[in-house]
Amino acid sequence: MNQEKLDNLKKAADWITDQHIRRKNYCSVPERYGVETLEDAYTVQEHLIEDWEQKFGPVVGYKLALTSKPIQELVGLDHPCIGRLYRSQIFHGNQTIQLSSFGHLGIEFELAVRIGADMPKSSKVWTSENVKDFVKAVSASFELIDDRNADYSNLEVNSLVSDNSWFGGAVLGKENESWKHLEFDKAVVKKIVNDQIETSITGAALGDPFNSVAWIANFLNKRGRQLKANELIMTGSTFATMFP
Repeated sequence: MNQEKLDNLKKAADWITDQHIRRKNYCSVPERYGVETLEDAYTVQEHLIEDWEQKFGPVVGYKLALTSKPIQELVGLDHPCIGRLYRSQIFHGNQTIQLSSFGHLGIEFELAVRIGADMPKSSKVWTSENVKDFVKAVSASFELIDDRNADYSNLEVNSLVSDNSWFGGAVLGKENESWKHLEFDKAVVKKIVNDQIETSITGAALGDPFNSVAWIANFLNKRGRQLKANELIMTGSTFATMFP
């Protein structure tokens, strides 16, 4: 990638940061910045880190976005994408979330996974089974996304990924280290909203939430990186996004 291209992608990150500061509704990154491929989008996402760590604290993990087939088809992909998690956006236990803190808050219903030991950079493929040796704990969680009133009929995936895949925060329940007896391809999830009950299974997120961990581990390994001890993974929603 030549220097002019890199400079333009950095300018795209600056443009996104400015959009957030000015609380603008979400829109695609302007064509002049040349975010033409998914790899370009990940470069923009990485350029955000320096500025966003000053505001939100260090990166403490990753989210897996676009885990459902319908949303993948909507944006023209056949695989998920990642975003970064920032420390000050992670909350624990019962919380009151202010709608005014978001452009347009969406809630997703997920299993959060805490990595217990560094996962080596490996030529082997990570799977839902072999990642479990490196997992310390799991917890029921809410992911808070901020789509900033995006127009879903005109959603352009490179811009979405550039914008850190819309991660706006997470609320974690109590972490459970006694999880290995559970079958996460079919563990039941119950959602109660205003006395209305819905059920799903944890396997609704990519077939098994540990598939999400494996996907991120493989993604990072291909780039010479690795999942590290104490990092947090948001594995994908078991229900459709709810907009309170």
